This record gives sequence, C-alpha cells and structure tokens, in this order.
Amino acid sequence: MQAPIEAAIEPPLAGPSAKTSPPAPRCMLCASETRLRLTMPLDAKTFKATAHGQVYGCERCAFGFVHPRPTPAQTSSFYELDAYYTQGASHMVATPPPGWLSRLRMNLAWRADRSESLIDVMEQGLAPNSAVVDVGCGTGMLLRQLAERGHHATGVERDTSAVSLRHHKVRVLEGSAEALPAALAPASCDALVFSHVLEHLVDPIAAVRRASALLKPGGLLFCEVPNNESLIARQSGLAWEHLDIPRHINFFTERSLAALVQDAGLEIRRVYFTGYCRFFADSYIATEQRIYDRLAAVPGGTEHSVRNSAAQAWRLLARTAWAAPRRKYDSVGVVAAWPAALA
Repeated sequence: MQAPIEAAIEPPLAGPSAKTSPPAPRCMLCASETRLRLTMPLDAKTFKATAHGQVYGCERCAFGFVHPRPTPAQTSSFYELDAYYTQGASHMVATPPPGWLSRLRMNLAWRADRSESLIDVMEQGLAPNSAVVDVGCGTGMLLRQLAERGHHATGVERDTSAVSLRHHKVRVLEGSAEALPAALAPASCDALVFSHVLEHLVDPIAAVRRASALLKPGGLLFCEVPNNESLIARQSGLAWEHLDIPRHINFFTERSLAALVQDAGLEIRRVYFTGYCRFFADSYIATEQRIYDRLAAVPGGTEHSVRNSAAQAWRLLARTAWAAPRRKYDSVGVVAAWPAALA
C-alpha cells in the first residue's frame, strides 16, 4: 500500500483523477522532475470538492507539494471552518468514554512511546532567558510553556480567530511567515519556531529564508511537520488525518525537511520524531473513518486507502511498537543553527 507522499520511494498513484493528470511541474525545492503521487478529491474537513488535491513528489529530494498552487487569499478561505484546533475548538470526532480494550490499547501505546515533545527539545538547546519567536503560534500553548521556563517568547499569527490573539498572557503580533511583522528586527532572536506551519505555506522555501534573518549569529531554528514516511500515513492513505488537504499543501519526509532547511543556509544539528499515542485513540479512529466514508462516495476516492478501525489500530500498534522512529511517529522535526559566518 502506498504512503500518501513518500515521494522518492512509492511510484503508484492514488485518487480518482490520477490517470488524467496535467504535465508534472518541476520540484519547488530542487527543480528536479516530479511525478503525481496522489489526488485528494475532497477537502478533508468540509468534504467539498477541492481544486488543490493533486500532490506531486520529487524524485530527488522527496519533497511533496500541491499543484497547481493556491493563492494566499485562497489558503485563507481553507480555514473558514466550524471547528479547528487553532481557534480553540477540536475538529476531531467526539466519541463515548473508551472501553477497557481502548484503554488497554492506549496504555500499551503510551508504554511504547519514545517520542520527544517540541518544548523538551527546545529546552535542550536554549540558553536561559532566550528570545524566541513562534511563527504561526495558533493557540499560544508553546508561548505559555516557554514563558513558564523563563524565556521571552513572541508569537506571530495571521488567523484573527486564533486563540493566541485573544489571550492576554502572551505577546502575539498579527502577521505570517510570508509577511513578518515590522516589529521583528533582523538578528533579534535566539530561536525561531515553525511548529506544524511549513505544510500550510504557499512558499515555505522563501518563508524559511526570510524568517531565518531574524536569528542572531548561532541562533536556532526548530521546525516540526507531519511525517509522510510514517506507517500511519501508509496505512490510512487519503484518509490520514494529518494529510488534511487543502490546508496542508506541502508534504515532508525527514530528508525533504532537512533539504529545505539547508537550502536556507542553516546547518542541521539534530532530527527528532514525535506523535504516537494520539492515533490509537477512539476519536482519532472515528475521525479517519469519517474521512474515508466521505471519500467512498467519490468514484475511486478510497483507492490505496484503508478504513480505520479498532482492529486496524491494534495491527498498527503491533507494527509500530518497535519500528524505526521515521516509520513510527507521525511528525518529524529538525533543529538547525544559523552559522555565525552567514549572519
């Protein structure tokens, strides 16, 4: 079965319109040849037809991206939802209290989880009282965690309905990765964060280059995205909750994320993986079932996808408990440094 994007590894196509695709574009990152990897016919949350569901994968760097590209104005409309986590309302399907088998599955997953949280990774690299900018800060949770640890954190957020912009205890500037607030001066911060942001951007390459100028010499970039090499991505296919087209328009593996960061002139210091227990929860299973069932109404919409279930979750637990991190966890992150010579 095909992983959603695993661009350099899996050649088959997925989705109902894969056989009638336009000429493939060149890779946005390295300009190499690409191939159509999947076609998602529906918005994964509104279930309306989407014109931005064709994903191409690079043969060389494994970067995946939607083509044709939406405009910034179009991407703004993708977030006009009844419920979205950055706005303080969960988009996951509500389920009854878990039974004992579900609780056992979650407990076993918790025992097998060796992932690292972003805040813990940051604490390992940050000096005391660091100045940190969180681009796309959403709910503001990371800002509050950083402040509790004595750091000076500033958020940047474009979604005017996001929780962080309504929270009086954190400093948030209205703006985006593409249009950084003027209040942020070059070489003014010790660390820069893109936490589940790059997958949303029309031009993630330019955004990382532009934002990196905010770093002081030796400053650190922390960047985390969904991991398209994960076994949960491979199992669920188009119904994978983290695929989330059209809000997600860029798709990464460990290799392509490192390539994008290095393209901006930064040096990779470490790679980490996170996100495991959540995809064994009943609400996660029910959310993927809802996506699959809507896809089933589209001719060919469930091709190369599997309907999630409790049985599928147990199988996935057995396959992933001792798997390599890049296959086990649903998110991948890098820590990179801005070299003093380039600052």
